[in-house]
Amino acid sequence: MATETLKVNETFESREYFSKADACIKRGNYKRAAAILNEALKISPNNTLYLSHLGLCICMEGNLQAAESMCRKALHASPLDPVLLVNLGRVLVEQERRKEARDLLTRAYALDNTNAQVALELSRMGVRRAPVLPFLKRSHPVNIFLGKIRYKAIGIRQTYFKRTHP
Repeated sequence: MATETLKVNETFESREYFSKADACIKRGNYKRAAAILNEALKISPNNTLYLSHLGLCICMEGNLQAAESMCRKALHASPLDPVLLVNLGRVLVEQERRKEARDLLTRAYALDNTNAQVALELSRMGVRRAPVLPFLKRSHPVNIFLGKIRYKAIGIRQTYFKRTHP
């Protein structure tokens, strides 16, 4: 039997709950994971990892405001934890706040560039193209308009290429 090191605000029982919840999250069963994480938080109420994962589960069930609040509370208590940054980033992506999410994920990657979850989330977001007119801000209406046209043109070109070159 392997010995495990317990983190602050964690017991063997709460860790067992967290392991079960993590398995549920990986299977997409967020409702069950939230119930299990609530049990873990009853045992270890100040555990930021459990709180952040509960926020993620609540987000996936549709309660985005409460999810963001939980993830921010956890991150405030432990601001250098890349897992907490990733969870809040995922919540922000669900809220379509991609710029904030990218900033958090980039911060998480800077803290731990070996974390596979951080790299996966960043790759899911894709690479941002440079603004069409680099002398204007990315948020300038002309850049936004031209960027949408460029996006559609690239999509049309790729569709045409797939049809003509199977």
